[in-house]
Amino acid sequence: MTIAFADGQVITVETSEPDFVFTAVVPPRHAGPPAHRHRREREVFTVESGLLMVRLGRERHLVQPGETVSVPPGTTHTFANPFDEPVRLRTVETPAGPLQAQLRAMAAATGAPPLRELARINAEHDWSFTVAGLPDRPQRVLWRLLAWTPSR
Repeated sequence: MTIAFADGQVITVETSEPDFVFTAVVPPRHAGPPAHRHRREREVFTVESGLLMVRLGRERHLVQPGETVSVPPGTTHTFANPFDEPVRLRTVETPAGPLQAQLRAMAAATGAPPLRELARINAEHDWSFTVAGLPDRPQRVLWRLLAWTPSR
């Protein structure tokens, strides 16, 4: 299965359970996701081609082809491709959490991220995903309110 984004990202899903395994092509000059954490899931990024900047906690790493970065649960992280060439990477999320559903929702959206849908997905996964910079407890309250706010 392939998930294509308006910004040029393309994700090819290899397996969905028990781990979520996919290959992504990240276009040049792509800012990547906001810094975030997963409470229970470990993510492992392996660069197949191109260069990837990964923030892991406060450290930044330039990941080259053949290199791997492992993100333990609870660790703030993000990645970006600030370079002029696309990067191809393989990602393994262990165990499979909300990431596949989140990616599908964001790819289907036109314009702004679908926050209500992302909140609903997060609720279904026991609040596994949190954005960095906000304490988890108030963030879960905000996600919960957003998940159950009716659409207009």
